[in-house]
Amino acid sequence: MKSTNFRTSPAIFTFLLLFCLIAPLLFLHGCNGFLQKRDGTKQTPLPVLNRIAVLPMDRASAQPSLERPTCLLSGPLSDVHKITPEASDELTRLLFQTFQGDQRFLIVSEGRCIGFLNALLATDIKASELRLIQAFGEELKADAVLYSKLFRFEDRIGGQYSVKRPASVAFTLQIIRVSDGATLWRNTFDETQQALMENLLKAGMYRKTGLRWLTAAQLADYGLNQAVDELMNLLP
Repeated sequence: MKSTNFRTSPAIFTFLLLFCLIAPLLFLHGCNGFLQKRDGTKQTPLPVLNRIAVLPMDRASAQPSLERPTCLLSGPLSDVHKITPEASDELTRLLFQTFQGDQRFLIVSEGRCIGFLNALLATDIKASELRLIQAFGEELKADAVLYSKLFRFEDRIGGQYSVKRPASVAFTLQIIRVSDGATLWRNTFDETQQALMENLLKAGMYRKTGLRWLTAAQLADYGLNQAVDELMNLLP
């Protein structure tokens, strides 16, 4: 009787090797959830916050004198990419969308925010960014303010299956207590999308978004949902 030799083609072998490498990462990512931060430190539960005011997304490099009025608390920075009003509008829409229907969060529209800001600056034009945030919270009778800032929003050049330049987004979210200005929670998202083969540690993201190149809005939406999930797990 002749023995049968089973040969595996190079393509199938490569697929099996990748699957063996990626599957454990996907499993671990799903099991760990948000019990730990990315740096491995344990999360600290937040105190009871009955009312959290959510402000529109700030822009780290905006030039208020050259653009339409926005609820901008930070001054212009020359060492970061210029953020357009349209980019911050899109992030604000995505941010507000994540908190719709949760009674603990008070969504503050841009118009209302601008009105507060103008009134506050009329009484103290040199007020610090932190003091302005606290004043917003006091005016809204909130225990804390969710303050966010957009540093980078670069869209992909190309399509969902092939790009010349991938999307790149960076922003921070902070929960600031109104009574003393303490930062109770902070989440930083700073990502330039990489191909899965370039960084297998990003397998968790591809498990949620699919094997495709994302737009800047899609990448930002992924980051916001990650951050909000973490926040929700820390709130009592």
